[in-house]
Amino acid sequence: MAFGDDVAQRGWQTGSVLPAALLPGLAPHLSRPGQAAAAIGDDDWLLVVSQTCDIVASKFEAEPFVEVLHAHRREGKPRKEFVDLRSTRQIDFRPNPGTHKDLVLTAHAIGDRYIVPREWFTQHEPDPARRLSVDAARRLLAWYALRAARPSWPDELERRLRGAKPALLEALTPLVDDIAEVRVAIEERDEELPADQPYHMVVFFVVDENVWDADVPGRAAIYDAFTRFVAALAGCDGIEVNTDRSEVVSGAVFTWQETRATDEWNFANLSHREA
Repeated sequence: MAFGDDVAQRGWQTGSVLPAALLPGLAPHLSRPGQAAAAIGDDDWLLVVSQTCDIVASKFEAEPFVEVLHAHRREGKPRKEFVDLRSTRQIDFRPNPGTHKDLVLTAHAIGDRYIVPREWFTQHEPDPARRLSVDAARRLLAWYALRAARPSWPDELERRLRGAKPALLEALTPLVDDIAEVRVAIEERDEELPADQPYHMVVFFVVDENVWDADVPGRAAIYDAFTRFVAALAGCDGIEVNTDRSEVVSGAVFTWQETRATDEWNFANLSHREA
């Protein structure tokens, strides 16, 4: 049997959780130079965040290591500044609402990330009681992709937005469970404008198709969040929001071309100084 087939038949994939029995052997790989190994609590999840195609690569030499993320349990709801890809350094998320309805995990993109030898994955199966949902696994991969590829908005735009950040965060509170995505089009996206020239923006709240079609209260909450978000944005000196073009729209009709013409709203986009 090929090495990768052995890994695959055991069930390893993106979003798998390492079982407790595997942790002692991996302890030397869960540390920083000169530091003790990370303490993995009983309520923590050590998640596989490599892509499945790499985890099950046929030859060991092709992918000798697997990336894992130490996600810590936290009490309460996800913090609004760390959900929905709003920070590229820290993330709060629900790993699997279907099996762990109220559980919230948090992780740091670099501080909690490790690489471990893939050879160990032929000796154990994943934790049978815990795994990321498909959506949670997709969002974690998108989070890492955003960290590498996020746009950097002009410093002058960041300066104008800075005072509205608390109101913008508060407006997005209803979206903590990833029921909608905020996207913005910025006409002067790559320009450092003088103080007397405004930035022109269009705002889209792109709603999960299932919420749009069947969740009336959820959709109402999104419309309320949209109204407050646009008002906070329009209240910034030197920013003009085109309210005629801004809208709440189903993800089923938001086009590929519109996606290419917009950026996902992320406070990390504001400048290199933001978290």
